[in-house]
Amino acid sequence: MLKSITLEVTGDEKLVCEGCQERVEHALKILEGVGKVRANARNQRIEVLFDGAKLDAAAIATRVASTGYQTRVVV
Repeated sequence: MLKSITLEVTGDEKLVCEGCQERVEHALKILEGVGKVRANARNQRIEVLFDGAKLDAAAIATRVASTGYQTRVVV
């Protein structure tokens, strides 16, 4: 079943350019189960469409953290 999650970048390190967006998007797109990713430096949000049977929000947040960005789930 497809699910969506929106993460907000909250740490000192922010998405500031297209390269930052692409780095996060690439890191997530290579995870099995991720369908679509959109990182936006303007509003500091990362939107992910994923297969809930293969991934959960914690795995996605952990992968984003591995790229250097702290996040929180936006409800």
